[in-house]
Amino acid sequence: MNQRNLLILFAALGLAALAAWLLSEDDSGSLSEGDPVLPGLAAVLNDINSVTVRRAGDTTVATLRRDEGGWVLADRDDYPANFARIRQNLRGLADAQIFEAKTANAEFYERLGVRDIADPEAAGTELDIQAPGYSARVIIGRTDEGGGSLAYVRRAGDAQSYLVTASLDPGSQSADWLDTAILDLPSARVRSVQIRHPDGEILAIAKPRSESTNYTVADVPEGRSLTYDGVANAIGAALAGLKLDDVEPAAGFDAGDAEPTVASFETFDGLVVEARTWQRDESTVHAFAATVTTPEPAEETPGEAEGDAGAEGSDDPIDAEAVARVQQEADTINARLNGWIYTTPSFKAEQFTRRMDDLLAAAE
Repeated sequence: MNQRNLLILFAALGLAALAAWLLSEDDSGSLSEGDPVLPGLAAVLNDINSVTVRRAGDTTVATLRRDEGGWVLADRDDYPANFARIRQNLRGLADAQIFEAKTANAEFYERLGVRDIADPEAAGTELDIQAPGYSARVIIGRTDEGGGSLAYVRRAGDAQSYLVTASLDPGSQSADWLDTAILDLPSARVRSVQIRHPDGEILAIAKPRSESTNYTVADVPEGRSLTYDGVANAIGAALAGLKLDDVEPAAGFDAGDAEPTVASFETFDGLVVEARTWQRDESTVHAFAATVTTPEPAEETPGEAEGDAGAEGSDDPIDAEAVARVQQEADTINARLNGWIYTTPSFKAEQFTRRMDDLLAAAE
């Protein structure tokens, strides 16, 4: 073989090696069925310190940041974030394996919901994931495939889209990334509720024992009756499983000249939660605060034998440790809820502003 042919051969081998190297560097072409769609994410899962959620028009929906206390929404004044949703999506993406390669043609992205987020008509959600030494941006498209166990995704900047094995739910708005839990005070703990309206009307309900079925409504007008025996029970359960629809800093809240309706919930062990409620436009908003009072002995129910073992209302001295636990609970509630104004679902919100007429049967 002459020198010219050798040079041609070496050149061809060099070009082949270069092509092989370029292909190995092209991640979008190196993924196949069973491969993780985001290689390396699983290894840094516990080190992720921020996730930015974007939607159509490159609009930032939520900026999630992990600090010493946990995950917060930085663009919501560091309100606690929905850790369950964060975990579901990050763990889902870390475990996601390619089920099938789909289109690399941008004309067909819309069918899968993986169009570029910069497009104002984009239907998907982009997660921009950051950790020390690692970053990834992925567009999550339709997630209804396989009953929610499969999802369409495309790594931002790559042409290739994929159907992956993952249960993902990135939501569609900022509120979806909030920790929705406000309070969970079951009605079995609530001894009494007093609702004081700005016009002076007071609605008071109470029950003698935690296991009592229904609340008694005080001062029912003569000649009137309740709609049914348990009509006030929903009021007593207003703080049970209470979740937010939205939240805003109290510092920016302006109720104008409106006075709040104030509902005070007192438990059998002395916790008092006060809810101040305002009607604003088409929503009802609340501010919450907790205090502690010395619990009163429970009343005996009719027909209950005196001196029953373990009965509430005994003359036992106040349990200082129990009082301390309730105080700690009040402090925890205040630390979490003070400084915020909450919007709650209408079926819960209406319980904080009930009036006597709402509980009474029509006059005959």
